[in-house]
Amino acid sequence: MSRQKQGDAAPSREADTALSSSHRVLIVNAYFNPWRKSTPTRWFIPRAMAPFYLAGHFDRDRVDVRVWDEVFDGALLDPRLYAWPDLVVFTGLTSAFDRAHQLSAYFRHANPAVATAIGGPIARALPALCAETFDYVSQGDVEDVADIVRDVFGADCVNETGAPRFDLARPSMGVGYLETTKNCNFACSFCSLTGERRAYTAHSDQSIERQLDAMQNVLGVMVLDNNFYGNSRSSFRHRVELIGERWRRGQFRGWGALVTGDFFKRPENVELMARNGCKAVFSGVETLDPAVLKTFNKKQSLMSDPRALTRLCADHGMFFDYGMIADFSQQTVAQVEEQLTGVLNDHTIPLPSLLTLTIPILGTPYFDAAARDGRLMPNVSLSDLDGQKIVEWPKEPLEKVVPYVADLLRFRGRKRALARHAFRHAWHWRRQFDWDQTALALIRPLHRFGGSIDVNLGSLRQMRQSFREAPLTYCAMTDRPRSFYTPQMPMPAKFEKCFTPLRVTDADGALTDTIQKARERALAAA
Repeated sequence: MSRQKQGDAAPSREADTALSSSHRVLIVNAYFNPWRKSTPTRWFIPRAMAPFYLAGHFDRDRVDVRVWDEVFDGALLDPRLYAWPDLVVFTGLTSAFDRAHQLSAYFRHANPAVATAIGGPIARALPALCAETFDYVSQGDVEDVADIVRDVFGADCVNETGAPRFDLARPSMGVGYLETTKNCNFACSFCSLTGERRAYTAHSDQSIERQLDAMQNVLGVMVLDNNFYGNSRSSFRHRVELIGERWRRGQFRGWGALVTGDFFKRPENVELMARNGCKAVFSGVETLDPAVLKTFNKKQSLMSDPRALTRLCADHGMFFDYGMIADFSQQTVAQVEEQLTGVLNDHTIPLPSLLTLTIPILGTPYFDAAARDGRLMPNVSLSDLDGQKIVEWPKEPLEKVVPYVADLLRFRGRKRALARHAFRHAWHWRRQFDWDQTALALIRPLHRFGGSIDVNLGSLRQMRQSFREAPLTYCAMTDRPRSFYTPQMPMPAKFEKCFTPLRVTDADGALTDTIQKARERALAAA
């Protein structure tokens, strides 16, 4: 954790601690909706839970904590909230740096004494730039926020147990969330965890129990681990049985987790999880092309055949789910179309729950290779790296690829095939699944690709902001800046830079000086 003073923007609050019994903290999950919507997205699973884990490190009696998740709650546009907190803690994906920067300006303008802090992927990828913008920069885990609490409010405002504040989370379809491990033992080239180089570790029993106690009774539990299986079979078995014991007590109907491809090499792993109440697993198949998988350094998925894995899981009463990545810098339109058509024509395989373009995430080996090989397009902003637009030169002409991507990501021209596949898939496995799983098999693909069930309703400000957005062009070279880059209220000139996009590449497609220096300093710090 580091602190960078911004003039008199964050004066010491040690004197205030003796005068106030309640400090005000707002924890914000900053987010740029890739579909250019400012309204809430409340049906999206998994949900960002870092804010609620962060909130658990503030003493309930001395600190009034609120959470605003720009995914679940929509864009933070209420000016009344900008002046409320004494401390704002930002988290979010790397591509949300600009959004966190913009919000920090609104908070500082409304209350020059506010302290700002940032952590998570943004801080780990851009520590130097974050230090220029925020008062506190944490490159560690959520537990490190306790050091910031001590410095801003005093040691008596820290909750030493750190039990997550799930009570602050508005209900989301009866799903509870749990983390049993951190990081991953693999090194996929496109993954931000690979760039961060942090060790894979398991939570203690006490930490897992605290989370389950704070969760209370829910319909189902989603384990948030990046890799639930990991590199220790004894730890894996122990965590499965620990969760299974809560399932047998009736705290929830079932649970699901993300596992890597090596998990399936031992069928007894599937049987163990099913015996302990697991109802679904997600695994990153990513692509059916082994050559592309090798360039992703995703060796653990080379044998991940969706048909075989679906059957293996279904035979144990478990739903198999997976994600796919389209990489047009390596694949042609015909190759991507062949894979997707093959899935649509085989109702025994579920449709992927995640379909995205390759994202060269800042700080990853994939990003470094894309920059070194000249694959990045000119004038790409950090916020463009969201998986919904082309940011690398494709293998085929743009005029062929861009229209295809626009149709692909909206499933345009495939709606009937989508509905037919969803119904046939759910019916095919109805004897292996319970009612909850059958409903999931039917509704999930229709929601994800058939048109959002979220009807884009929010506050008047949010709906008006969405209306102002220029249409998404699905290509970084033609996409217009979002309306958020224009301040929503008059702002002093000193905040002008807060609304300037952070450019990754210049007009020639080379890395900008800002990004090059930021990467050099991040590597030196690592």
